Amino acid sequence: MKVTPVLDTVAILATLVLVGHGISGCSESSAPSAPSGDTGAPIGVTLTLTTAGVSSDAPRIAIGERVRFTNNDNVPHQIFSTPHGPHTDCLATNAVGMLQPGQSRETNAYSERRGCGFHDHLDPDNVNFRGQVIAGFSEDDPNPADPAY
Repeated sequence: MKVTPVLDTVAILATLVLVGHGISGCSESSAPSAPSGDTGAPIGVTLTLTTAGVSSDAPRIAIGERVRFTNNDNVPHQIFSTPHGPHTDCLATNAVGMLQPGQSRETNAYSERRGCGFHDHLDPDNVNFRGQVIAGFSEDDPNPADPAY
């Protein structure tokens, strides 16, 4: 029995996994995400990404709604929750992930009253692509504290 073809196959598969997940740094698939399955939840607001930044940095939605991000810029953007790196503040936001020019994707539904920070992982220091989804607050309520980006 020859083991070499099996070992070669394992080595090739391991290489493909490492390349697919981005050996250096955080890739689209490495950020934690909330389980999907709430695709029937209503869209509360659509945020548009352009060369100038995001159309609103403090959109308000009702609990149970989702946010649609549309990339009208000419470069890709990768939308994740704060803080930059672990992306663990609001897992619903991580469902957006990578947006190529012209593409739209939605968050999962936000299930609790709170502020959920977001940023462009590809340009985390650019304040024009940062914001906070404000879920469950009325127009009369003050905004929650700014998230740690």
